[in-house]
Amino acid sequence: MAGTARSAAASMKPTMPALQDIRHAVRLLRRTPTVSVVAILSVAISVGATSVVFAAIKSVLIEPFPYLRPRELVQIRNEYGHSGGQPRADWVSWVDMQDVRRMNHSFESLGTYHYALFNLAGSQSLPPEALYGLSVSADLFPTLGVSPMLGRNILPEEDQPGREHEMILSYGLWARRFNSDPRVIGRSVPVNGHDCRIIGVMPPGFDFPLRLATPVRTPSAHMEFWAPLGADPAKVDRSGTGYGGIARLRKGVSLSQARQDLAAMGDTLARQYPRTNEGRSLHAAFLRDRTLGLAQTGLGLLMATTLLFVLIGCANVANLLLARALARHREIAVRLALGAGRARIVRQLVTESCVLAVIGGCGGYLLAAVAWRLLPAVAPMSIPRLAAARADWSVFAFALGLSGINGVLFGIAPALRAARRQPARALGESGARGSIGGSRSRMRSGLVVAEVAVAVILIVLGSLLTGSFLRLLRTDLGFPADQVLANIIVPSADSYKTPESRGILYRGILNAVRTLPGILHAGTVDNLPFSGENNGAYISATEAGILLRSAQPIAETDLVSADYLAAMGVGLFEGRWFRDADMSASSEAAIVNDIAAARMWPGEDAVGKRICVNCMPEKPRQWKQVIGVVSGIHHSSFDEPAGPQVYLARDALEGAAFLVVRANRPTSELSQAIRRAVAAADPKQPVFLSATISRLAADSVADRRFIMTLLAITGCLALLLSAAGVYGVVSYATSRRTQEIGVRMAMGATPRNVLALVLRQGMPLAAFGIAIGMASALALARVLRNIVAGIEFEDAAPFWIAVLLVTVTATAACSIPAWRAARIDPIAALRRD
Repeated sequence: MAGTARSAAASMKPTMPALQDIRHAVRLLRRTPTVSVVAILSVAISVGATSVVFAAIKSVLIEPFPYLRPRELVQIRNEYGHSGGQPRADWVSWVDMQDVRRMNHSFESLGTYHYALFNLAGSQSLPPEALYGLSVSADLFPTLGVSPMLGRNILPEEDQPGREHEMILSYGLWARRFNSDPRVIGRSVPVNGHDCRIIGVMPPGFDFPLRLATPVRTPSAHMEFWAPLGADPAKVDRSGTGYGGIARLRKGVSLSQARQDLAAMGDTLARQYPRTNEGRSLHAAFLRDRTLGLAQTGLGLLMATTLLFVLIGCANVANLLLARALARHREIAVRLALGAGRARIVRQLVTESCVLAVIGGCGGYLLAAVAWRLLPAVAPMSIPRLAAARADWSVFAFALGLSGINGVLFGIAPALRAARRQPARALGESGARGSIGGSRSRMRSGLVVAEVAVAVILIVLGSLLTGSFLRLLRTDLGFPADQVLANIIVPSADSYKTPESRGILYRGILNAVRTLPGILHAGTVDNLPFSGENNGAYISATEAGILLRSAQPIAETDLVSADYLAAMGVGLFEGRWFRDADMSASSEAAIVNDIAAARMWPGEDAVGKRICVNCMPEKPRQWKQVIGVVSGIHHSSFDEPAGPQVYLARDALEGAAFLVVRANRPTSELSQAIRRAVAAADPKQPVFLSATISRLAADSVADRRFIMTLLAITGCLALLLSAAGVYGVVSYATSRRTQEIGVRMAMGATPRNVLALVLRQGMPLAAFGIAIGMASALALARVLRNIVAGIEFEDAAPFWIAVLLVTVTATAACSIPAWRAARIDPIAALRRD
């Protein structure tokens, strides 16, 4: 028993001093509330900002994809040798995928998919709803290594032409529309005018693809269903793409080997089918890389920025602790004189800083938790899984770990300096006359210089990136996007089996919409700008050009109704607009943009010329006659320049998918009126999405806007924290010179003289920090230019903005203690101890 008691007492020995240190640290925080609150806020803000970014990185980059061995999965796409640039979307020909399946030696399995809209019929309590999902081959889910949590996968015999009457629900749709009823399996629901049997429900964490093909913020950020693809080889054109391809690498096969295999297959197909596959190759990339895209660069840049911001917070707190250590120099000297070990003093001071840091870290986690309750509402869909980010336990652990590292970093220097002082010398120093610790003053000044330098770096880099983004937003789109409302209306193939019936529906919708008050123009199109939908076609102006596919440029080719271009506000340079007669089946009318006209007929009048759209030696009768030339517009994105464009009116209503309206009334009212007009034409036809063109354009850069916003917030916080650091140093130094200032004023110094004296103490620190920060920012900007496109060094505004902001802020920070010092009563100052 005695031995057990001794061992228990021995185990408690190291614990008791640590608890005493923590209790002492808490008492000290209570005794100095101002210093404690400022330090805790500095830690909370810096750690909170970093935790916000870490939560995003964890959700987007760190957490594995919800598939079996996701690093074995690759995305297959077609590339075109003469189109130039990296393809924005991963489209592949369905026929090419069947050839890859037949010839490949690198893949264990392959799956194909195609985006689809299902019109789910309404009921007495629920309106009809357009669902965004996928038509998939039966081997897609086995390739991904996933299975429904309820029901089963699609069977091969269900993935046949005319047999696609089954669907697998997403967890979200199952919970929202079917009240999480497990008996839904086997139930038939009316979809696209026919009964569709529900055969499965996917688990809550599953989604595929994680990144949608469109940047548009759709009603649901996730796929709502997966149905059999049922592609008919007799009807699928080899030249057509628009499909997605996924494959799983065989064991022992690398990505480079798979790429070589695909390249060989592409060459074989080009020789076998020169009409469709000449100049078209097959390429593969890891699914993770194609899904994440530029999000990896953007989030990495954000994390680097917030870590720099943490350094400012760290320096700020170190300055406050140095000041507090100076104020406690007599206490520490007495403890050393009474026999306290220097290691004991260091441990006590580091414990105090760590307690302060941990409290600040908890505050930072709470800030991150609040932020991630608000940020999902504005998270761009183009950054996959960002909206799912949450401040969970791992973010809490990160915040505590980062704050603990901060506590050691900003606490160790003041602790070591305080413990190294000689007790006799410390007891003999007078605090009021400013004789304490010149080296400590230099350290505090150095920390302020570092804070200002880092703030300048963040402001310059943030201004460069924001300037690049603002220049992008000022890009002339080629048409006025205001007051233009786009509506996605896709008639179901079963309800409208023939092109003529689709045309009748859209004609009825157009007639109803044109009667609405305030409507100026209304038209239809099959591929709307900024919707993620594109339709490239080879064009040629000569018979000889048809024979050489590689010499033909690719033009964005859209089917438009007579009033579409006027509704979009596209400028007419030559010729005339389409008329209703041009939408007949025999029409050969075409309108080209100025870029296509200059490319096809340089220096000539394009009106009246003939242009061949998707002509081939065996299909030479695709000639159209140009009736007008319009301005070029940006179709895909702000940063993708306008290219050749051809507009055709033949059978435009039969192939329409978007209704575009220009009006002189608020679009919010117009959206509801259009939905009522569509319901009047067909009560079962839902409107999938109604949004202004300006919103669609804004959605195309939503990922960059999100990152720029967080960068701007970080830069502003860095400026405020650095200002707090300047204020702290100048205020402390001024308080140590109270008697000196009193003597000066007693000898005749004016308040203006005192003001200049204090400013001369703080402003050189800011100037030195600005100089270091500018040089560092210039070097980092050169590195950043190789990572982020659009940064221009010719514009010196970001550098001048940083100098101006930091100078004004530092002047304000110095002016407060200077103004206080100028109002000192000389008699009271001379009486101070």
